[in-house]
Amino acid sequence: MTAKTIVINWLDSLENGEVFFTWNFESQVPHYGKIKYNKIHTASTYSRAFRKLREENIFTDELMGFALKEVKSATNGKIKGWKKINTF
Repeated sequence: MTAKTIVINWLDSLENGEVFFTWNFESQVPHYGKIKYNKIHTASTYSRAFRKLREENIFTDELMGFALKEVKSATNGKIKGWKKINTF
């Protein structure tokens, strides 16, 4: 199981409309990968996989069943996060 696949599966497990930020991602995804798939990758490995997926625009693809929308933090508008939006 690759870090890329684990990231996609973690994103798929999120609720529609759920927002996450870097600090959520870096703490939750390594734990998810370890518990669900018994795979250990560093938070940096998962972050690189996530950046690569965003660069490939995979989340705008209707085949994924969801898209990610960039959002800003309500408390600090400089902090970027992402919101999951189901497309089906």
